[in-house]
Amino acid sequence: MNQRIQISTSEPAASAAAVLLTQDAPQAAELLWNMLETPFVGRAVHAIYAGPAVLLAIPERHGEPRGGQIPVENETERPEPGDIMLLPAAEDSAEDIWGEPGPDGGVTLAIFYGEQGRPFTPSGWQPGVVVAKITDGMGAIREAGRAIRFEGAREVCIGREACAGEITEAVLHADGASLGNPGPAGAGFVLETPDGRLISEGSVPLEPTTVNVAEYRALIAGLSEAQRLKIRTVHALLDSQLIVRQLSGEYRVKAAILRPLYQWASKLISKFEHFDCRHVPREQNARADELAGEAAKKSKERHGRNGR
Repeated sequence: MNQRIQISTSEPAASAAAVLLTQDAPQAAELLWNMLETPFVGRAVHAIYAGPAVLLAIPERHGEPRGGQIPVENETERPEPGDIMLLPAAEDSAEDIWGEPGPDGGVTLAIFYGEQGRPFTPSGWQPGVVVAKITDGMGAIREAGRAIRFEGAREVCIGREACAGEITEAVLHADGASLGNPGPAGAGFVLETPDGRLISEGSVPLEPTTVNVAEYRALIAGLSEAQRLKIRTVHALLDSQLIVRQLSGEYRVKAAILRPLYQWASKLISKFEHFDCRHVPREQNARADELAGEAAKKSKERHGRNGR
């Protein structure tokens, strides 16, 4: 059975369907399919060096891509209209395909909408895999691509199914980890609908710090993602009693290192129509805890490589 993905924009309203090339790029198709277990909404920009093409940066999602690597298969130097290419994030932001840092450990999708594609060649050849082909809605994607080119970035939704209506309420699980306390640290968060459907999740490696700092950074990362997704009501579940009691006003924020983080979180919280927060046992934050641990391990690897 063909694996199909849906692409849509709201301004202008456009939608298209694409089929994953499971025969020509089986590993890349599986990787993208796994990343799109839940729909992703992100900011799409127009390519500078190739195209006409729209670029969508996707961070690590659902454990993919492992190690920030994409399979090298079904490469092309002459993409055709309707081709969707999978690209690794640029190692150096100065060499990034549109002049902005790519997602750490993630990938970039290049959606070619023109009559004829130009080769994808920034300062040097950047490996790209044709992972999917648009089968329906090419005209609508061309209209959306031209709007992005001449009017600026737009939000694009991509997923296994057509994007659902606006989600306004979410449950936020957030957790931090520090290997050594202080030591290499990481933050993890999970956003779900109240009935348990995954909306988004994230894993953020941090500079060496304490676990309390990492816990605040996890909360801030989750709140920032909820704000980006235009969620209006957030129910936060944290296994840090300290942060829960500081946010409720029961505890004062005495540690100087935590005060700016408390103020940052409070500012984000003030932007939601409703926010509440309660303490839960660690086992009820298992996925956020796992993401935080993965990020802390990455932090340890990086600082080890840098000799710090």
